[in-house]
Amino acid sequence: MKTHQLNHILNNKKLGSSELVRLLNIFFLSIKNKKPEIREAAKQAKIKLGHFEAVNNYLNKLNSILKRKNHTELINFLSDHSNQEITKVGIIFNKIYPHLKNLESVITLSRSGTVLEILKLWHKKKRIKVVVCESRPMLEGRLMSVELADNGIKVELITDAMMGIYVNGVDAAIIGADTVLKNGNVINKTGSKALAVLCNKYKKQFYVVTTKSKISKKKTFQLKTQSPDEVWDKKIKNLSVSNSYFEEIEKKLITKIFTD
Repeated sequence: MKTHQLNHILNNKKLGSSELVRLLNIFFLSIKNKKPEIREAAKQAKIKLGHFEAVNNYLNKLNSILKRKNHTELINFLSDHSNQEITKVGIIFNKIYPHLKNLESVITLSRSGTVLEILKLWHKKKRIKVVVCESRPMLEGRLMSVELADNGIKVELITDAMMGIYVNGVDAAIIGADTVLKNGNVINKTGSKALAVLCNKYKKQFYVVTTKSKISKKKTFQLKTQSPDEVWDKKIKNLSVSNSYFEEIEKKLITKIFTD
């Protein structure tokens, strides 16, 4: 098994779940004729990344196909997946574009593959400006900024703490989603709720774009903590450091969720 390549995917803390699924699919295609290795890799991915709704849904479909032992079905599933994801983004864009066509600027945070593709499609129709919050502690917003800039889009990168300065100066906010709960609340990168609250205060639209693979049957979100060293690696008596990647944004703060 290509252990190094798999571990790089499983330990990536900067990419969104849709991107992780895309990379897993590419990896499985590279070993498509080695079913035992696919089963083992899928098992590892389930343990490491199964908390992501999109990854969990993808692996469940893959494992179902593996159990049926139909190699042609497996190859077709892996081959078709990437094209299907591109199609899904196009569907989402067609739904959200009527709400965007008269806007000129938006704010987002972190790095969402779906948001990135939506913004690229929008930019092909008109010139836009995007403000990106860097998204501590892993700074995925920097990756997002570079990718947007490389596609000719005007970008301004800011710290998360600066979003209060910028929200009133943009037309709307667009974020992706890690999970959409059964009650309509959205789980996304920490900072998303603060952005939603600010949009509510300044009467700005707060849009969420996501594929149906992120929709969950779960009703609640359990906060998970990450290594405090990612925020600050100092050990000081009476001082604790908190680090959580994701948070819940209530449905009432969301203008609209667009999906495929």
